Amino acid sequence: MNNEKIREYLFFIGLLFLVYLPKGGFKIAGIPFTWGYLYLGFLFLLLITILLEKKTFFVQSKHLICYLATLPFVLYFSLNLIFRGYSGSLGNLVAFYVSFAFLPLFFYLFLSPFLKKIEYGFIEKKIVQAVFLVSLYGVLLFIFKQVTGHYIEIPYVTVNADDLGTLEGKYNMRGSLYKLISTYNNGNIFGVCILMLFPIFHQKNTSKIKLMIVILALILTLSRTVWLGLLFYFILIYKDSIFRLIRIYALLGLILIVIGTFFMNRYFQYGSLSGFILDSKLGGRIEQIRQLSGLSFFGSQTFKFIEEIVYISIFKQLGFVGILLFCLSFFMPVYIAITTKNNNFLYLVGCMTYLFVCCSDGCMLYIPTLVFFYFVSTMIFISRIEPRNKTSHKK
Repeated sequence: MNNEKIREYLFFIGLLFLVYLPKGGFKIAGIPFTWGYLYLGFLFLLLITILLEKKTFFVQSKHLICYLATLPFVLYFSLNLIFRGYSGSLGNLVAFYVSFAFLPLFFYLFLSPFLKKIEYGFIEKKIVQAVFLVSLYGVLLFIFKQVTGHYIEIPYVTVNADDLGTLEGKYNMRGSLYKLISTYNNGNIFGVCILMLFPIFHQKNTSKIKLMIVILALILTLSRTVWLGLLFYFILIYKDSIFRLIRIYALLGLILIVIGTFFMNRYFQYGSLSGFILDSKLGGRIEQIRQLSGLSFFGSQTFKFIEEIVYISIFKQLGFVGILLFCLSFFMPVYIAITTKNNNFLYLVGCMTYLFVCCSDGCMLYIPTLVFFYFVSTMIFISRIEPRNKTSHKK
């Protein structure tokens, strides 16, 4: 087996554990250990071993700058932790350092040279397959849940073994109607993650039926955040084709009306589709806004957790300095991409879509959200590698 095939197998295993089955695993002392994150740890050690053997370490300058931009925020948070304390759980603290310290180091510096050596077409093909299959499973599970009142739960595989039987308590209910959750155990997490890969799926998928299934899955998350994210994506893509955009959203609007007619008016706690969309409490997020009390350089609250509205949550707990360093960390890939050439636009759109939905619900410290973010951010700067045997791809 040649190195190219080995890299492809390793990439597919990553997709299996992080896109298909992101929640499979177990907990120790309340800290979730998922097969996907453990696999990333294995890959990290493997890549270090390979680098030590070859005694060479090459990182593209754009990836290096993106990584360096993450360090001030992590350092600032650590100093804040030392001097002001911490009021959250051990699991959330571990999640913070895994998400903001390990993942950017792993993706920007260690995994980027690995991804660069994989044929671009292979990556796109596997992403398209993964997005469709998890969406299809999500739709089928959604129907199964509404009909039977039960989820299909496989411990260690589709759910964390310690979360068995708790899916209904993971903010997955809209009245007596249940959100589409697929294998992500939460509708918002599923929607936010798939939105980051949706640009690749939308542009590379050739089946209209598959496209409608994935869009239906995103709609059935019953998440206004996901709906807005989908709208944001189409505006970015079709900003110069307004009539095509109108046709797309006329169809999506029709689907929403049908769902509202048959499900929402009867089962939703909002009483109607319009009541859901125009909810003045913003799904409970209005309290996060009301708690915002003036300007603060270093934050007005002891850090506990990053809430749904990411930017407000960071500002409240870490102040003006914290939100500035946070934006430096997360917006650097966008800045570099729009000021340089030869970047992958579809991955840039996925990155921008996530940064947009963070205005409503970023699911930031929940597995596997930031794996998706750092993956698309890394892929922005990886150039295409054409297949070696080009003649076999000629039409």
